[in-house]
Amino acid sequence: MKFIIESSAVPIYNRIATAFAKTLMEFGHTVHFIDASGFNETDFVNTINDIEIDYYISTNELNVIQKKSELDESFLFEKIQTKIIFIHHDNLFSAFHNISYIAHKLEALAKVSKRSYHFCLEASNVDLLKAAGIPNATKINHASEFTAAPIVTQSQLGVTFIGHLMSSLNLYPADSVPGGQHLQVMAWNRFSHSSYAVQPDIENLVQDPYVLASLGPDANKNQLATQQFLMAGLNKFSSPLRGQLISTIKNHRVDIFGGDLSYGRIKDPLLVLQQSNVHYQPATENYQDACGIYQSSRINLNISSLQFDTAINNRAFDVIMSGGFLLTDQREELQSVCSLA
Repeated sequence: MKFIIESSAVPIYNRIATAFAKTLMEFGHTVHFIDASGFNETDFVNTINDIEIDYYISTNELNVIQKKSELDESFLFEKIQTKIIFIHHDNLFSAFHNISYIAHKLEALAKVSKRSYHFCLEASNVDLLKAAGIPNATKINHASEFTAAPIVTQSQLGVTFIGHLMSSLNLYPADSVPGGQHLQVMAWNRFSHSSYAVQPDIENLVQDPYVLASLGPDANKNQLATQQFLMAGLNKFSSPLRGQLISTIKNHRVDIFGGDLSYGRIKDPLLVLQQSNVHYQPATENYQDACGIYQSSRINLNISSLQFDTAINNRAFDVIMSGGFLLTDQREELQSVCSLA
C-alpha cells in the first residue's frame, strides 16, 4: 500500500510521525514522508490529490492537512480526495481554545467520516467522535521506539522526571483560564487521587447555566465542543500539577530534565521549583539519550496530563522498554498492557 505522512516541526510529534513511517516501510509499504509547511493551500491540495496513494496519515492536530482553509469555511482535509487516517496521541482538541473553531472542526470531521478513520489514545475521545456522528473511531496505545536489552547496572541517578512542569497549582493564575476556578478544583482532585476521572466533571460543568454564561454565547451552541474547550483549558493545569506533586518529595534528590519552561531565562517562582533537593538538567537534545536516563535512574516518575482519564502516555512505555523502573499514577489500562503493573 501507499501512504503519505507529514513531518512536524514539533520534535515529539515528528518522532511519532517518523516512527509510523519507518514501521510501515518495514512492513513493505511505500511511504511518502513530506514536509508540507512550504506549500500554499492550493498547491498542497492539488499536489496531494495528484499523487496515487491509499491513505494520508495525519499524526497530530497541527498538521497542514488539518488546518482551516484561508479561502473558504472548510478544512483542508475536506478537500483531499483520498482516505485519511487521523492519529490522536493527545486529547482530540488539546491545542485549541475556541469553542466555535472546535465545533466547526467536529462538523467538518463528520462530513468526511465515510472516508476517514480515527485512532485515539484516550477512550473518551472515541465516545466523543461517535457522539458527533463519526463512527470509525478506535482506541489505541502508544508504542515505544526503545528496545534496550536488559542489563545489570548500578543506578547513577536517583529520582528523575523528563518533561515540562511548573512549580505549583497554588501559583497558577486560574482566573486567566475560562472556567479556571472550576478546572483548578479538578486538578486538585487529581492531585489527591491519581485515578480521579475529570471527564464526568467536565460533562456536569456544561450542564450549569451559570458556567455556560461565563464562557460566552458560543458555549450553548454545541455541548461537545464546549466540553473539549474546557478540557483544553484544564490541560493548562497539567504542568503545575506535576510541579505540585514533585514538590512533595522532600528527602530524596530529584533531577528534572528539560523541565524549566523558560529554559533558565526567567526566575518566576511559578516556573521553577525552589527546593534544595530538586535539580534542573538540560533537555535531551536527542531523545535517544532519554533511554540511558530511564535505564540508569533508580525511579522514573510519570505524571499523566489532566486531559487523560484513561490513556497511558508515551513516557510510561518508554521507561519500561528502556529497562527502567517506573513509578506512575494509577491507570486501569496499565493492567491490560502490562501484567506486572
